[in-house]
Amino acid sequence: MFRSFISTKIKFAAIHTSSGQKAIPPIIWLIIKPVSKLSSIIIGRGLRKWLRSPANLHRKQAVIEHFKTKKKHYFFGITGFGAGCYGYYTSHLELTPITHRKRFIIFNSAHLKEIEEFEKKNILESFKDKVLPVDHKYTINALRIANKLFSANMHLPEVKDIKWKLTVIQSDIVNACAFPNGDVFVFTGLMDFVKNDDELAFIIAHEMSHTILQHGAEQMSHSRIFDIISIALSLIIWSMVPYDTGSIFTEKIAENMQEYFFSLPYERVLEKEADIVGMILSAKACFDVRNNSQFWHRMNDLSKENEIPEFLSTHPSNINRAKDLEDFLPQALKIRDECNCYKLPEKKFIKVLNDQ
Repeated sequence: MFRSFISTKIKFAAIHTSSGQKAIPPIIWLIIKPVSKLSSIIIGRGLRKWLRSPANLHRKQAVIEHFKTKKKHYFFGITGFGAGCYGYYTSHLELTPITHRKRFIIFNSAHLKEIEEFEKKNILESFKDKVLPVDHKYTINALRIANKLFSANMHLPEVKDIKWKLTVIQSDIVNACAFPNGDVFVFTGLMDFVKNDDELAFIIAHEMSHTILQHGAEQMSHSRIFDIISIALSLIIWSMVPYDTGSIFTEKIAENMQEYFFSLPYERVLEKEADIVGMILSAKACFDVRNNSQFWHRMNDLSKENEIPEFLSTHPSNINRAKDLEDFLPQALKIRDECNCYKLPEKKFIKVLNDQ
C-alpha cells in the first residue's frame, strides 16, 4: 500500500535485469564521460597536427603502406569488433512489462540509487517546510486514490514488489513525479488543477508507470550508447576537420542532430508509453478513463503561450497526448469492463479533438 513519505530513509525494490551488474555505474560514468570526451578531443587534435605536418610525410606513407599490407587483418578485426558490439546489444534486449516493447537496457533501478538520492534530497530541501502531514486533507485524498490504484494492480509483480511511498507537497506547481524505488511526489497545484479523482488517478498512474517500466534505467542505458558514439565522433571530427573552429562547429551540429533526431524522440516514446500504461492502471482501478484526455486539453489551454514545439521537447505536445489517449480509449474501456467495474453513465461530454 502507499504510505505518506516523511523521512528520507529509502528502501529500494530489487527489479533486476540479467546484465546490469556488468555495466559501469551511472554515478561513476558521470565522471568518466567528460574526461573521455576531453581526451578524445585532445587525441584527435594531436592526430590532426601529426597528419598535417610535412615533417611526418614519410611516416604517414609508412602507415598507409602498413594498412594496405595488413588490410585483411584490420578488416577481420573491425568486423569482429562490430559483431561483438552487436552481440552485446542483442544480449541486453528485453521486453517491457505490460506493453512488451523491445528495448536495450543494461541497468536496473538499484543502479540509479546515488542519482535518485541526490534528486530526492534536492526536492525535500527545496520544499522542506511544504511537506504535508498524513492527516492533511490533500494527503488523505491522494493516498486514497493511490491505494486504490495499487490494490487493483497488485497482481502485477512490477507493482507488488515495489515499496510505494507518497509525498504531498504544498506548492502551486502543476506536476507530480516518481522515482525508480517507488517514491511518488504530488504537488497541491496539480490537485487543485484536476477536476476530479479520475484525472488525479491518471496522473499518479502515469508516474507509477515510469517506475514500473523502469524508464529511468532505460533512459540511462540508452544515453550510454549515445555517449560512447559521441566520444568516438569527437575523436574523428577533431582529427579530420582542418581547424579548431570547424571542429567545434561540426561537433555541435552532430550533437544537435543526435538530440533532435534520436534522444528527444526516444524520450517522447517513453512518455507516451507511460500515458498508455497509466490509463491501463486507472482502468483496472475502475476510474473513469474517459476523463484522462480532458486533463491534457486543459493543460494545453494553460500552457499554450509557453509550450515549445514538440520536436524540441522531451514530452509529446498536450494535444497529441490527448489524441493518443482518445485512440486508446476503446481498449481501456474494454479492460475496465473485464475488471467488473461499475457501469459508467451513458451521457458523458467528451471534447472533440477535431475542434482544436
